[in-house]
Order: sequence, then structure tokens, then C-alpha cells
Amino acid sequence: MKTEKLFNLISGITLIAIGAVVLAGNVFLSTKAWKLWPLIILLAGIGLTLPGFFGFWRRGFGSFFIPGIPVLTTGAILLYASLTDNWDVWAVAWTLEVLALALGFALAAFFMRVPGLAVPAFIVGINGLMLAFCAMTGLWESWAILWPIEFLAVGLGLLALGIANGSAGVKTAASILFTIAGGGFFISTFISAFNKGILKFAVPVMLLLTGVLLTATFLMNRSPEMPTIAAEQPSAQDV
Repeated sequence: MKTEKLFNLISGITLIAIGAVVLAGNVFLSTKAWKLWPLIILLAGIGLTLPGFFGFWRRGFGSFFIPGIPVLTTGAILLYASLTDNWDVWAVAWTLEVLALALGFALAAFFMRVPGLAVPAFIVGINGLMLAFCAMTGLWESWAILWPIEFLAVGLGLLALGIANGSAGVKTAASILFTIAGGGFFISTFISAFNKGILKFAVPVMLLLTGVLLTATFLMNRSPEMPTIAAEQPSAQDV
């Protein structure tokens, strides 16, 4: 019953806000208030996001972050583009939608206390960062040498899951993916040597990062030393 009342309250407030914006736009249309129309989407995003913060009490509510954050981001970008007439911003801003989805998964994992959602959060997030890098620099060909980042992304997600669950097996799977990524970056290092600019340094940096992650995963997987055989076997006096 409390859940239903909370949902009705949030839905009601959201609809009131949207109705007020639409009414204001119709009344003050001559003053170009219609440019505020993206506020409808922005408020809808807020309405979808708000229930997620109650995930500590109702775990299912945390899932609202997954659609809510992207809708909220869309509304913010549209509002900026509408007010400034700079619709070309979408040439780069679309990558924020991917990052928003990753943030939605991360917040859902935290508020719902579901570590498994960290896996898609890392995969989508790292791909989003890569897409943003390419969109801002125009270096779309960088995928040809930065492809091992996909293994790195999955490995990071599994590492976070393994740490949260205390699972040595999941950490081992992460270390395997880090090893594959490291091998890929090692090969890409020689290819990047023939490139100029930022790619010449990006690949070696990723290789160093992968090495650090692989070493850290190995150290976290170290088990305490096994007792010696002499210590385990009963002595003649004990018999």
C-alpha cells in the first residue's frame, strides 16, 4: 500500500509539472516560451528517476534509474539545444545517452544492492567513453587498435562483481579477460607506433592500465599459505 501511494504521489507531481509547462507554453506562445517544450521530457525524466532513490527501502524501485537517467539526459540536451538553437550539439551529445544508461545501471546496482548490474554498467560505460572520445576527436579509426577495450570492460565488470560477492572464481574470470586485453594492447602498441597524435600514447597507457589491473586481481586472489604437512599430521605423542 505504501508503495502504491508513493508511486501515485510521484506520478501526480510529475503530471502537474508537465501540465503547468504545457499551459505556460500555450499562454505565452508569442514570447517564444514554446522553446521550453523539452521541459516536458526533462520533468518526465525526473519523475522516472525519483522512485529510484527509494530503492534502499524498496529494492525494485532502483530499476527506475535505468530508463530515468537517459530520459533525464535527453531532456537536458533538448532544452539546451532548443534555447540556444544549437541543434548541432547532438553530433557529440548523443554519446551522453550511452553514458547516462551506464550511470543508470550503476545507480540501480547500488540502490537495489544487485552487484550483477555492475557488469553492464562497466560495459556500456567504457564503450560510452570510447564513443565520446571518437565523437570529439573524429578518430573513429582508433577502434582498429583499441578493440581490446571490450575485454577490459567486461573484465572490470566481473572484477567489481567478484569483489562484491567475494567470489574467487569471478575474479579469476576477470583476470583471464585482463590477460586477453593485455595481449591485444601489446599487439596494438606496435601498430600505434606508426600513428601520430594521441593514439600513439593512448594504447601504451591502456597497456599499463591493464597490467595494473591484472596485477591487482592476482594479489586479491592470493590465498593464505597452506599449513605444512608436518603440522597437519598428528605426532606420535598425540596418538
